[in-house]
Amino acid sequence: MVHLSRLYSFALTSIISAICLAAMPVYAQENAGQNQMQTQSFKDWLVRCVDRENLPPCDAVQSISSNETGARIMLTSVAYLGNEEQVGIQIWVQTGVLVSAGVLVEVDEAEAVLQDLQFTRCEADGCYIEAIVPESTVAPLKKGNKAAVAVLASSGEPRIIGLSLSGFTQAFNEVKKANAAWFEAQ
Repeated sequence: MVHLSRLYSFALTSIISAICLAAMPVYAQENAGQNQMQTQSFKDWLVRCVDRENLPPCDAVQSISSNETGARIMLTSVAYLGNEEQVGIQIWVQTGVLVSAGVLVEVDEAEAVLQDLQFTRCEADGCYIEAIVPESTVAPLKKGNKAAVAVLASSGEPRIIGLSLSGFTQAFNEVKKANAAWFEAQ
């Protein structure tokens, strides 16, 4: 017996993974023979666009690295999904997290703006939080200066990772404009 929630979860993961390019490094995409990726910086955010069959082309992304080791500890991708005013969010964090605890995102030390996000999968390189949310959900990110992404380590200790919102509004607006134009052309 197939559960609808399991099918929905699989479909959701597939859609977001395809739309948000965050899971695959740029060099891997170029080596895979895909179309040329175009990027544009908006302060601390990068807009990435690449032509792909049947998928909107752009997402806004920010990579966070450890000050001590220089290793990537979080990658956040946000993509406007088009005509239904929905946004795909994908957050990658290093392994070693308590996946049942989910993730909490706060903006400017205020109330949680994204509090029901759950991990959808873990791979060898890290764990992913993937969700499709109404565009209104990202409004606090547009108005804020900084966000904090909180997950629990597998030991139960909180991991708080800072996320700059400098340039997010401009990056998101660029993604929305490009992806909306793509949908209109379909």
